[in-house]
Amino acid sequence: MNEYEIIMTQDAAEDLWELRNYIADVLHAPGTATEYIRMVRREIAKLASLPARFKLLDEEPWHSRGVRRFPAKNFFVYFWINEATKRVYVLNVIYARRDQLEALADRA
Repeated sequence: MNEYEIIMTQDAAEDLWELRNYIADVLHAPGTATEYIRMVRREIAKLASLPARFKLLDEEPWHSRGVRRFPAKNFFVYFWINEATKRVYVLNVIYARRDQLEALADRA
């Protein structure tokens, strides 16, 4: 089976860093923050196999850009696949209770 290389964009890395800081500093749970980030990263690592199993977003302009998403804990992970290079680019990690389209637009 072909494996894909996973590339974390700067935006996705910042999203994870903000999540970690919120849990550790605001909620005063640094141990939980570390474990939470590890869990989300483990879910992201699963994109190395069959990333196209997740459907394209229906909404534009993300559909035309090939953006997909999947749930990881209380978040949605947004990504796109470059089949030519066998790479998956993780774009954003957004809290599931946020308005997803608004959050994506803020990051576009």
